Amino acid sequence: MNTENVEQPINQEQQEINEQAVEQEKVSLDVMIAEYSQKTREELLQEIKNLLDKGDFEQMKSRIPLINNAFNNLPKPKVEKVENNEDDTQQTKQEEVNQEDEIETSFRQLYNIYKEKRQEYQQKEEEQKENNFKKKQSLLEDLKKLLDSEQTLKEIYDEFNAIQEKWKEIGNVPHNEVNNLWENYHFLMDKFYEKVKINKELRDLDMKKNLESKIELCEKVEQLLLVEDINESFSLLQEYHKQWKEIGPVPSDKNDEIWERFKRASDAINTRRREFYEQKKGEIEENIKQKNDLIEKVSKVIANEFKTMGDWNKATEEIKQLFDSWKTIGIVPRKDNEVLWAKFKTMIDGFYSSRKEAMSSLRQEEDENLNKKIALCVKAEEIAKRTDFDQATKDIKQLQEDWKTTGFVKRAVGEKVWTRFRAACDEFFKQKSESYLKTHQEVVDNIKKKEDLLEELKNHTFTEDKQENVNTLKDFQKRWFEIGFTPRIERKKLQEEWDNVINANRDKLQITAEEIASRNSNNNKRNINTVVESASKNIQRRIKEIDNEIIQLENNLGFFANSKNADILKKEFEAKIDKLRKEKNDFINKMKAEDTNNEQQESSDNLEKTTENTENN
Repeated sequence: MNTENVEQPINQEQQEINEQAVEQEKVSLDVMIAEYSQKTREELLQEIKNLLDKGDFEQMKSRIPLINNAFNNLPKPKVEKVENNEDDTQQTKQEEVNQEDEIETSFRQLYNIYKEKRQEYQQKEEEQKENNFKKKQSLLEDLKKLLDSEQTLKEIYDEFNAIQEKWKEIGNVPHNEVNNLWENYHFLMDKFYEKVKINKELRDLDMKKNLESKIELCEKVEQLLLVEDINESFSLLQEYHKQWKEIGPVPSDKNDEIWERFKRASDAINTRRREFYEQKKGEIEENIKQKNDLIEKVSKVIANEFKTMGDWNKATEEIKQLFDSWKTIGIVPRKDNEVLWAKFKTMIDGFYSSRKEAMSSLRQEEDENLNKKIALCVKAEEIAKRTDFDQATKDIKQLQEDWKTTGFVKRAVGEKVWTRFRAACDEFFKQKSESYLKTHQEVVDNIKKKEDLLEELKNHTFTEDKQENVNTLKDFQKRWFEIGFTPRIERKKLQEEWDNVINANRDKLQITAEEIASRNSNNNKRNINTVVESASKNIQRRIKEIDNEIIQLENNLGFFANSKNADILKKEFEAKIDKLRKEKNDFINKMKAEDTNNEQQESSDNLEKTTENTENN
């Protein structure tokens, strides 16, 4: 029987499967081209390396040529000469160019490895296909012989099943032989069924097995709807379609039903894939919008006027952030991306070019500012050694005002020179504060002297001589009033205790107050007035010092606006100011109390004097 050139029309089911495969392959190709066209040279290099490491040649041959085309379409970096002392950005560009050259070399090496693998694979594949073709031709011959066999029906059918299994196990054959082999194979199968007149039950059993196989394939396709990876589900769908073609006929009453189920599940996969890429299309449009927005933002940044180094640094940071944002935006069609990137890169390059020119001028200005600040440091260090605190305070305040107008210097040197200047100012106020503490120590010593004199009076042993005892008490009174200023609260407490001891001794010694006061009252008043006047001056001087310190601390707050530890320093200074203000209020209240006490004392003295004159008259 000659069956070599038998031609059978491809049924509707087979035609739809073939059309779906072609459409799916076309969509997949377009998607991969779009994806690779948006990747950078580094990403394309990593893609080809991953494919070679994976070793799946089916993926290699479908993807690496597209990767190569995308890599070739990308513009090569321009080599720019880098001179000494140029901006760091220019040096970075040169390093990026050198890196791109390495990328080019590495990519070509990997692509040559792929071509070698492709040649080996194609050679082996062609040899395998020829071998498979020969095996299938041999099975066709076996099937022809089986048609003429005189074996039992069971033996013939078992051998027929064995031929079918072997046919399914054989792989691909040369493309130009596929249809011819498939048609001859199915023609001989039909002839086999006719020749052996297989009974309906046996044929139905075979068709039932085919139906079960196709139902299993339907279930597998339906499960693909749960696979998250769209490309993976599409690849498996193509494999299941190939398996469907290898399965024989099913009962005629189930043929349309099972095909519709398989087709419905396949369509669902394809619909999900189309929706996925429609969504991708929407994302691409959004990506184009985002890139246009970034171009607009860069345009606004570079439109500003930059006067100081801080202005340039702030703008540079914004440009870097916008550039980083650009790299995070997803794929955009290659043609659109080239136009957008050209606009974006042109503006950024223009910005850095202007920045380079401005930096040169600003560095010269910074050097002049630094010299001014160093000169102020020297002056502040000289003032810190002076002891004429009133005038020195005015001079150092003027230096601090001058410091504010000296202009910007780099943070690295600016913090060092500021630390030097602040150290000189702090040293001056430290010396001034220590001077105040020394005065304060005198007050403490006066309290101690009164306490010691009070203790001495308590422990003194008086004689039997009244006049001697009067003189002794007068001497104690004199020494008591000769002691310098003491704070009101301590003075009042000590004075009460002193008066109690004096009065106790007067009563004991039968000495009247007039006997002590007759010769000592004028001296006492004079001493008291001297002490009060001295205390008042000390308080007024301290209040003035506190005012000066508060003003100075408030002025110093302005220096910490751009300091690294601004918040901590501000809180520290504000706490000092609050403490000084509280101390000032205490001194003011003390002065008021002293004034009131003096007025009362003076009024009392006048009344006593008036009474005495009246009695004498």
